[in-house]
Amino acid sequence: MAGQLSLAFETATVQVEDYFALRPAPAAADSLVKFAEGCRRLHGLSEPVYGPHRLHVTLNEVRSRRGPRKDDLEAALRAAERVRFSPFPLAFGRLRTFRVRRDKQPTVLCCCAGAEELAAFRDALRQALTKEGLWRGRAGFEPHVTLIWDRQGVPPSELDQPIGWMAEDFILLRTIRGKGRQIERGRWPLRA
Repeated sequence: MAGQLSLAFETATVQVEDYFALRPAPAAADSLVKFAEGCRRLHGLSEPVYGPHRLHVTLNEVRSRRGPRKDDLEAALRAAERVRFSPFPLAFGRLRTFRVRRDKQPTVLCCCAGAEELAAFRDALRQALTKEGLWRGRAGFEPHVTLIWDRQGVPPSELDQPIGWMAEDFILLRTIRGKGRQIERGRWPLRA
């Protein structure tokens, strides 16, 4: 976190979060956006859908066991270099809304194929993070792609044709909370 002076001369807090993620292949990202736009119209959602540049599957946040440190980024970069894992296919086809806040909730597509490989890859990443002194992250993991945050949710449903891609690389992202901005800090190919 960093302090920043606002126009009202009060200290404003900028929240940043670093985390590892998978990005959908371009064709899958386009399909996800088209699906999300249709879902938005069908269910009368008012907020904009995420664009292809924001779509991702969060794998693990980056921080030490006791909270953020200045050397966490360098440790994360070293951990990413250690990871060895073959590319694998993924598909997302279970629509649902997570109830996490009162004002807005994320509507997501959950993983319906490739979850075992994804969990194994995440475990390999978590082991590498631990070797670099970083937090392993939460044990629970429900892989999903967030499509939209809105005041209302949608009923759970299954897609007739899930949207998938071949996971061939992983990235380290920095998100600036509340700004809808992500900065790619690194990208690594999946390789055995």
